[in-house]
Amino acid sequence: MSKKSFAGLILSIICLAPFLVNAASFGYFDPRSLGMGGTGVASANGGNAAYFNPALLSNDLRNNRFSLEVPIIGVRAADPENLSDALDAYQAGSYETAASNAISTFNTTPNNANALAAIGALQNLQTNINTLSNKALIFEANLGAVIGIPNNRLGIAVMTNQRAIGGAELNITAADNTTFTWYIEGIEFIRTAGTCSDPATPCADRTAFITSGAIDSLTSTVNVRGAVFEETGLSLATRLNLFGLPLAFGITPKSMTVTTFDYALGVQSATIDSKLGKRSYSDTNFDVGVATYLGRGLRVGAVLKNILEKSYTTVLGNVIEVKPQLRAGISHTTRWSTLAIDVDVTQNDPSGFEEATQYIAAGLEFNLFNLMQVRVGQRHNTIATSTAEQDITTFGLGLSPFGIHVDLAYAGSSKDQAVALQLGFKF
Repeated sequence: MSKKSFAGLILSIICLAPFLVNAASFGYFDPRSLGMGGTGVASANGGNAAYFNPALLSNDLRNNRFSLEVPIIGVRAADPENLSDALDAYQAGSYETAASNAISTFNTTPNNANALAAIGALQNLQTNINTLSNKALIFEANLGAVIGIPNNRLGIAVMTNQRAIGGAELNITAADNTTFTWYIEGIEFIRTAGTCSDPATPCADRTAFITSGAIDSLTSTVNVRGAVFEETGLSLATRLNLFGLPLAFGITPKSMTVTTFDYALGVQSATIDSKLGKRSYSDTNFDVGVATYLGRGLRVGAVLKNILEKSYTTVLGNVIEVKPQLRAGISHTTRWSTLAIDVDVTQNDPSGFEEATQYIAAGLEFNLFNLMQVRVGQRHNTIATSTAEQDITTFGLGLSPFGIHVDLAYAGSSKDQAVALQLGFKF
C-alpha cells in the first residue's frame, strides 16, 4: 500500500524531534533542581542561581564561592496520550501489509471471498490507523554553561543556554478516510453490482481506485512544531538591608536567538530536510528576582522571567509566544539538608503540542559531609487534563569531593521521563 508506512515515519520524527522544540515551561535542566522536584527560586546555589533567580547570587547561604558549571545537560520525552502504546499495537497488527496483500489477492482473483477479505482488511486498517491521529509526542533538550561569583555586595554570573522544546503529531485527514471508504465501496460494488452511499460519484468510477494505486497518494501529515531558544545573559545581584531584612535584588539581561520549526510532512515523505520550515529571530529579554533571608535557615524568593512579552510566527503561520513567568519559592537550609517549595503564579503556555502547565513543586536534599547529596522531589501540575500527567516524581544524586561535583537526576512518571547531568567546580 503506502510507499512508507505511517509507523516508519513516526519513528523518523522521533529521531529528529529531540533537536526541535514548545514555548517553554519555567525550569532548566539543572540536575540539582530536577532532582528536587524542579525547585530553585529560593534554593538554587552557586552560579546556577542565574537560571532560577539572579537575586540568589547575593543571598547564598553556604556556597558563596566561585563556580564553573559545564556542561549542564538534560533531555526529556513525554507521551501524554500513550501514542507509543498505540503505535506498538498498530505495528504488531501489520494492518497495512494485510490490506495490501488482500487487495492484491482480490485483483488477481476477484471472487466473493477475496472481496470480503479485502474489505475486512481495509476496515481494520482504517479503524486502527485512526487510533494514532491527534496524539502528540513531546521532546525537550537543554545544554548550558555558567560561571558564577556569588557575593553579598555584587554577585555576578555569565550564563549561556540552548533549550529546545517541541513535538510531533500525526494527523489523519478526512480526505484519507474518504479514500479508504471509497476503496471499500468500490470493492463492494464489484462484488454485488449494487449501489453506494454517495450518489454524486458512481461506485463504478470508484473501482478505478483498486488498480490505479490511488491509495498510495495519501494526504495525511506528521506535524512537527517547536522552537530552539539560545540565551546568553549577564546576571548581577546585590543585597541591601531594608527594615532589618537582608533583601537581595538581581537582574539578568539576555540576548536571545529564537529559531522556530514548523513542518507538515506527508506520511509518504521519504526524506526530512531540516532547513525547511525554519525561521530565526534575534531578540533581547530580562529576568528579575528578589530574595531575602529570614534567619534560622529560612529564605524566600520570587522571580519574573522574560519580562518583555514576545511572539514569533512560524513559516506555517503558527505563533510561538514567550510571556512573563512569575514563580515564588521558599526554602529551609541546615548544615545537613535543604527543603524547598516553588509555586508557579502564572500559567506556562506551550508553543507546540504540549498542554499548558502550572506547577507546585517540593524537594528535599540531604547533604552528607559535603561529599554526597541525595535528593528527592515531587511536582504537581495543577491544571493538567485527563490526558496529561499531573504528578512527576524526581530523584537526584550529587558527588562533591575536593571542590569538584557531578550531579545526576531523573524525573519521571508513566507518561513523562527526564534525565539531567552536570559537571562543575567550586572553589
